[in-house]
Amino acid sequence: MKKIILLTALLLVTSLSVQAQYYRYGVKAGGGFSKAVGSDAPSDQINHLAGIHGAFVFAYEFASRLSVQPELHFSRKGFTYDNYTLNTAAETALTGDLRLDYIELPLMIKLQKAALFVEAGPYMGYLLNVGNKVNIVSTDPSVDPPVVFGREDFSRDDFNSFDAGYAIGGGLMLESGFFLNVRHTASLRPFPKADLSQRNLVWQLSIGFMVPSRRPGNW
Repeated sequence: MKKIILLTALLLVTSLSVQAQYYRYGVKAGGGFSKAVGSDAPSDQINHLAGIHGAFVFAYEFASRLSVQPELHFSRKGFTYDNYTLNTAAETALTGDLRLDYIELPLMIKLQKAALFVEAGPYMGYLLNVGNKVNIVSTDPSVDPPVVFGREDFSRDDFNSFDAGYAIGGGLMLESGFFLNVRHTASLRPFPKADLSQRNLVWQLSIGFMVPSRRPGNW
């Protein structure tokens, strides 16, 4: 019985190896929405911010319908302060956009059935740039529009250089190589250096193209 089981397993592995082991590479780009989440990021004072992203994609199908897909990814994240009053001076609030630009390295495991696929995996990111359009304003209700006291002094030094988290998603892959991808990413560590719990949360929609499948050695 053990020999039969081992022989069956060997035949299965051989069959998967014959059917699989394809390389594909391509590009994708799109847009999405991001925001900050955490105990000090109340939903009524933190809004979504629209952003863009783009990536170079490499996929290796190591078993039938199952592939590993590393990516080199540019992602613009951030959020909008909407009269944010936590950790601010008395009778003042923050308002405006804070943009965080990252280079990321997702490592996705993708399962495909016909034209549909699902994916999941970790990512690591490096903060490239911070775009600051955040103003300090008065919260005095008798003054409309609010008085702007000046720009909040945010810089890249106020934020952690490295980010890490997870990504899950799915989409549609056509035989021509064009694909549509919806992905959700969430950070597992806070991005401010200050004692805050704010983390990145992103939804992305992208379109892309992968070149036809190639077996190793047949480039």
